[in-house]
Amino acid sequence: MSNKCPFCNSPHASGSYLPDTFFNLKTFTYLSCKECDLIYLNPFPSSEDYSVMYPPSYQNGINDKIIDPNKKLPGLRFPYKKHFELISKHSPGNKILDYGCGNANLVINARNAGFLCDAVEFNPAHIEILKKSIPAANFYLIDDFLTNTSSTYDVIRLSNVLEHLEDPGGILNILAKKLTTNGILLIEGPIETNFSFALLIRKIYFKLLKNKTATHPPTHIFFANARNQKALFEKYGLSNVYFEITECEWPFPENWKEAKGFSGVFRFIVARFSMALQKLNKNWGNTFIYVGRKKT
Repeated sequence: MSNKCPFCNSPHASGSYLPDTFFNLKTFTYLSCKECDLIYLNPFPSSEDYSVMYPPSYQNGINDKIIDPNKKLPGLRFPYKKHFELISKHSPGNKILDYGCGNANLVINARNAGFLCDAVEFNPAHIEILKKSIPAANFYLIDDFLTNTSSTYDVIRLSNVLEHLEDPGGILNILAKKLTTNGILLIEGPIETNFSFALLIRKIYFKLLKNKTATHPPTHIFFANARNQKALFEKYGLSNVYFEITECEWPFPENWKEAKGFSGVFRFIVARFSMALQKLNKNWGNTFIYVGRKKT
């Protein structure tokens, strides 16, 4: 029995262009929702699968460096300057929660920029590391924050988090209730099925590998586009304040040094060309940043 669509809850789905992946002794398939076009994982990972996918080492410890806010860290979608400008313009205050903080670099840099910033993570061992390394901030386990914590925030930020959730709408609904009056959700992440030149190349590649099985961890529960991503936010009571699409290198090499061999060089060139083409149409691109406010 297949999962229902994480966005529209439809049970109607067909196969997608993405290959199956074999991980933790089981096969995961990617289905395409017939109602909203979301591609999503079937079955969802079990708690055991999650523990294998995300051990404490997954976060690579703590990154307590103060960085130039104009520069984009590897793996991030937008530089911190973009986040801080959106927060300053649209938030009613300076109290931020980073939901899924990873190595806590945003916490360090937000506090350095004059914001108050706490954070949430899911691994208890990593939470203890965070608390000892950054005692000025509050760090919460996900379950504790969602069910027991009464603190509210002017901004709740999710960076590269939403696509890892089985019930993104349910989480958004809970987080919206933890916002102060006129508080905002600031969300950035991939829209991996939104049109771009790089996506076209990937589809050709996957078609050539038809019936092949991959072996990567199924960390992304769903693959969205701009339309169904915005529809999800609207469905769960958020009004659109800001939505921007861009194209980034990921999942191709981010710089020339990472482009190993002919395949790496080719993928690097594809990524750069795709980024250049995105300037011709603002609706193209594989990455979004969003500001939403709870409807009153």
